[in-house]
Amino acid sequence: VDSFIIQNWIDKLAIERLGNKSLRIKELLMQNNNSWESAFYQHLAANFGFKLNAMPFELLAKSLPLNYLAKHKNDLSQIEALLFGQAGFLNEPEGDEYYINLRKEYLYLSRKFDLKPMENHLWKFLRSRPGNFPTVRIAQFASLIHKSSALFSKIIETKKIEDLNQLFSAVPSAYWKNHFIFNKESVKKEKNLGKFAADILLINTVVPFLFVYGKAKGIYEIQDRAVELLENIKAENNSIVSQWNKIGIKSLNAYQSQALIQLKNVYCNAKRCLHCPIGNKIINQQ
Repeated sequence: VDSFIIQNWIDKLAIERLGNKSLRIKELLMQNNNSWESAFYQHLAANFGFKLNAMPFELLAKSLPLNYLAKHKNDLSQIEALLFGQAGFLNEPEGDEYYINLRKEYLYLSRKFDLKPMENHLWKFLRSRPGNFPTVRIAQFASLIHKSSALFSKIIETKKIEDLNQLFSAVPSAYWKNHFIFNKESVKKEKNLGKFAADILLINTVVPFLFVYGKAKGIYEIQDRAVELLENIKAENNSIVSQWNKIGIKSLNAYQSQALIQLKNVYCNAKRCLHCPIGNKIINQQ
């Protein structure tokens, strides 16, 4: 198939995928009375759980309104207490000093805000590397919330990808350097949010939110910035993208890899070859 046909279709697929992601964002905006900050917080939380813990992370964010966290944004230990307590990880009466302090803080804050914790059995640890344990992800999320009040507003104002990467360089508190879970020490290891994970959050959260916001406000420069951001992020490395690579269609950046994911999921899997210029071309050549 002519490379012009492929490239033209990839451009359309990338925008189509952004449009599909926009539907979920519009739902969240409706659920949050059109609060961009609250909707972004909930969507970011879901993506912080990645595939394995997306659902409990989203439930956590929905059960713990952003304005509760904002009232304590200057104190990391209180942010951690709210998130870990609400996630159901502070239910045991005994533990090390860090755990006990968080538990005491959560008991006070839960009475203040009338909070009821989630069931912690919802969180999945199996089939996950220790660095991806939900406890580690929550610690990273707490760090991000602590250092970035009005996070979505900051993202709108941030134009350079280097500055966005810095914004998402979440460094958990010192306890997590030698812990993956509560009350059990491990070999010392930094638990900063890695570049790969940060890129996934930019692709799945920041880019579609900027795209929707720019369209809703009629600020096309922000929409263009969302597309440019995808073009400046490294292509994803997953099974779909690697299969395309094997047959000669390579992704140079996330803009192209997102398009190829859309092609596989929405057209190839559904056998919609007649709706695909590549499929049409192949069929007409036979």
